[in-house]
Amino acid sequence: MKSIGYFGDSFCASNQPESWCVLLAEKLGHEITHFGKGGASVWHTFMAYEKMIKHDRLPDTLVFCWTEPYRLYHPEVPLAKGAVPYPGPDQNLWKAADMYYVYLQNYRKDELAYQYALQWFDRKELPKSGKKIIQMWSMKPFELTNRGCDIELQTGEFIDESMLEFAWGGKTPEAGFKFDINLANHMTVEQNKEWANKVYDRIS
Repeated sequence: MKSIGYFGDSFCASNQPESWCVLLAEKLGHEITHFGKGGASVWHTFMAYEKMIKHDRLPDTLVFCWTEPYRLYHPEVPLAKGAVPYPGPDQNLWKAADMYYVYLQNYRKDELAYQYALQWFDRKELPKSGKKIIQMWSMKPFELTNRGCDIELQTGEFIDESMLEFAWGGKTPEAGFKFDINLANHMTVEQNKEWANKVYDRIS
């Protein structure tokens, strides 16, 4: 049986039966090797991919769901602005992350690092994999687009849409909108079905 693996954040992290990740794998007849990780940065994806390459463990189909530029890398703990400080076993870790976002973070630097790293990965690393590639946005970085730095990914099938917007149902959420943490990939059951069908239709 062929295999499929998901790289990204909470928009591809659910293994529930209604998850678009599970539904897409079923439609393709593929076995799932791994899911995304909630709160993970793009650097987590790069590290995970590098490790799989090293151990020759890449699945047959690779699905990349690219998140926002501003998250910090940590091998186990999600560190995103607004998520810290957060209850955890190592309060110093959360304090350090919080202080970084208060005193050290530079949005433009994060955006440049993101743009350059993502396009290098897309053009130089992914073509060497020999695998089927699907790329999409968990959260499309509209700040870059608005500055005339729209990112166009070239390797494999690129779905230039934001799952965040899809889940919201528009460019911005309605007043008072909150994601239901019990939903698979922040989407309703119907939205998960729609997204699975959208991806399948693009690659089949």
